[in-house]
Amino acid sequence: MHQWSPHHQYQHGYHQGPPPPAGLAGTPVWFDTRPFQQVKENVWIDAAGDAVVLDRFDMAPNLPAPLEDVAALRARTSANTAEAGMGLVDLDVIGLDGMAVIRQMVKGDHPHQERGTAYLGTYTIPRVGSSVVVKVQCLEGQPTGVREASVLPGFLQRYRGGQASPDEAMAAWAQHPYAYGITGGVPRNHADDPAWDPHFPDHPLSRARRLLGSLAYSIRIDAAFKAQPAFWPRY
Repeated sequence: MHQWSPHHQYQHGYHQGPPPPAGLAGTPVWFDTRPFQQVKENVWIDAAGDAVVLDRFDMAPNLPAPLEDVAALRARTSANTAEAGMGLVDLDVIGLDGMAVIRQMVKGDHPHQERGTAYLGTYTIPRVGSSVVVKVQCLEGQPTGVREASVLPGFLQRYRGGQASPDEAMAAWAQHPYAYGITGGVPRNHADDPAWDPHFPDHPLSRARRLLGSLAYSIRIDAAFKAQPAFWPRY
């Protein structure tokens, strides 16, 4: 059973007082928009061209397990994401401004290029009949696959040191996390590990994690939204 603390909050280094409103009417979540350029009512772009999207959904969130059962939430989300043609990189339940929030990173095919990967990081803030999602989107440019090509040779050398076959090594390199036997989609690989982010600071996955982390410093949630009944899935 995953334990989270409402005191596990983030503090922004330069932030003083409540952040400026995000500007999306009716959304009970706001964050500091000063580092971004607003391009739509609910979309902001940073200096690197990465997007932040803020959405509210007036319906029960489509989550496959309660936040209290992180193992089931991870396994089922991993399977659902693969079935949708994408891949779950990681998922955690964290405390954000006094609430339990789902933080996840997903990868998929680039929407505008034949090759390349899109990385979507989200904070999902669920209540029983509605939810708010703060999403970041970072796209891989050209050339593609640099991070994977740099990490793979060392992985194969270490892994095949145990006399594994090439097929066994590649199966270990890329697989969907948190559950066995999931196929399809865009599996997580060892180059997606956060330990590699400092080595590839400009890679879109590194940027997505960094941007998602910086947003957490200033995200604030309206007290009335917090007071709504907690989410519980309908099976």
